[in-house]
Amino acid sequence: MIDQNALLKVSVDQFFRTALSSKKEQETAHKLAKKYGPILNKFNDVVFITDKEGHFLFVNKASEHRTGIPTEMFIGRHFLELIDPKYHEFAQSTFQKSMSGEKVVPAIEMERETASGEKVTLEINWEVLFENNAAVGLIGVSRDVTDRKLAQEALKIARDELEMRVKERTADLQKTNELLKKQINERMRAEEKLKESEEKYRSLFENSGDAVFIVDIETGLILDANRRAEQLTGRPRQELSGMHQSRLHPAQDDEYYRKKFQKHIKNDRVFDLEAEVVKKDGNVVPVFISSNLIDLHGKKVIQRIFRDISKEKIISDLKGELASRKVIRKAKAIIAKHYKINDSDAMRLLQRESRSQNRKLKEVARAVISSKFILD
Repeated sequence: MIDQNALLKVSVDQFFRTALSSKKEQETAHKLAKKYGPILNKFNDVVFITDKEGHFLFVNKASEHRTGIPTEMFIGRHFLELIDPKYHEFAQSTFQKSMSGEKVVPAIEMERETASGEKVTLEINWEVLFENNAAVGLIGVSRDVTDRKLAQEALKIARDELEMRVKERTADLQKTNELLKKQINERMRAEEKLKESEEKYRSLFENSGDAVFIVDIETGLILDANRRAEQLTGRPRQELSGMHQSRLHPAQDDEYYRKKFQKHIKNDRVFDLEAEVVKKDGNVVPVFISSNLIDLHGKKVIQRIFRDISKEKIISDLKGELASRKVIRKAKAIIAKHYKINDSDAMRLLQRESRSQNRKLKEVARAVISSKFILD
């Protein structure tokens, strides 16, 4: 193998013959190369040493690996020869300022083209070398940061995309928030309307002229009742609440009303019927019931409206009684005329026939009037 120090010595001597004029400078260059060469050849980054004018005194082996150019070809050449012309003015100015002791940016980046034509990005750091307090040259490190730059660019692109997505997401969230606010406002308005509706329903419920019972559709238990329901049944609301609706009616008709209740649930429709309610004191009140299914607080329940028809029943019974008496009088007159007897005897004949047929007096009277039969 070629002795690296010997090759360096030859290269440096060659450089001295072409680039250095001062014997003192030649001695300085030899010392620098001898001092730093063996160590710097072990570096993976390109390490170089220049004189105070900017001519290469030494470059390590990494430069050959990176560029494909033998290291000896660098010796004696000015560093500007290896830099893209667009960086010349900046590089020369920075070099001169460093050699004169001015403070400059400690690291610069620049692009260059390799022997294979590939563009790479280099980061260059340097320190001024001194001999007897005099600046005699510069030692620098050139690091290929192409991958890092590509990673930074990729990271920037990714960051830009992320920022764009964040903005888009933020915009979406703002739209969603606006929509949510709108929905919340609509819900609040709906709840206010529902509250108003419930208050209105409650007012109608409490002030209804009829007894109103709210019944659980599954159990048949009374959930609520109004003031008129309390008056109709003679029971306080607290007692009615939780009581099965069938207990409102005569015990002997319990099965009848249970079947009616189940049929109502199955058909899911309004139904009306005449019924009887047993008050707490045992009195029976005739009622007309209208039942329908409603939604209350999101739950389906049965609303049963009981109208007290006691007065109507009395009037109806009176009318029936008057009609029966009229029929009986007419039948008596027919019998009295047919048998040539007085009204009292005609009434006795009519009553005897009623007992023998086990029929009501008015029914026998109607039969006489309709000429279905004449009493013997």
